[in-house]
Amino acid sequence: MKLNGKVAVVTGAGGDIGRAITLRMAEEGANVVLADINVDRANRVAAEVKALGRDSIVAGVDVTKGKEADAMVRTALNGFGQIDILVNNAGGSARERASLFCESREEVWDSVLGVNLKGVLNCCRAVINHMIERRKGKIVNLGSTAGVVGDAGLADYSAAKGGVIAFTKALAKEVGPYGINVNCVSPGPIDTQGLALLPEIREKAKKATVLGRLGRPEEVANLIVFLASEEADYIVGQNFLLCGGRSLGF
Repeated sequence: MKLNGKVAVVTGAGGDIGRAITLRMAEEGANVVLADINVDRANRVAAEVKALGRDSIVAGVDVTKGKEADAMVRTALNGFGQIDILVNNAGGSARERASLFCESREEVWDSVLGVNLKGVLNCCRAVINHMIERRKGKIVNLGSTAGVVGDAGLADYSAAKGGVIAFTKALAKEVGPYGINVNCVSPGPIDTQGLALLPEIREKAKKATVLGRLGRPEEVANLIVFLASEEADYIVGQNFLLCGGRSLGF
């Protein structure tokens, strides 16, 4: 198993992509800290982790708050004694509040930038000194194809995810000498429950890919598990577009 004996913290672990990441980590031998603002849904995934024979801890956390990110890390260390992997998966667009930038509102920007960008900074800041002391660790941040090509109607989300990509590269340069690999995975349109509720947008997203289909949460999870494993020890500071060709344009 690629991650046998490792401890992984996954934020947003109760969502569709977070669940897929968490279960793949467990399948590969990791014990997992399921961090989510929605503790009930995280507990449901934790039950699936237990069925796979791995240990887990559920940590309620609002990643936009630095003190809660710090508490999440303390919970992980108190329970497992170490953190080998951090996956910054928590995030999301403004959904029903999304709009063209000329119609947007500052409070919406604050929400989108908070969970997608500041949340990544908070969680990395909370765990990074522990990894530096151990001189090893893997961090995988979730960007988005929107952070590379920009999505009309999602200017704030595109800006936040572009920031995650740039932050990944900068942090990788800072902590690479300590044996810490920081990388980014930027999904395109993924088949989640949220997208299923928006049939028109779902069909448009499918047509925007070269493959003509949506990605699966498990496909995102497979790449993240690889980057968290020793097989990816020489990969650092990279942004992987997992988008079915969405970024290629037409």
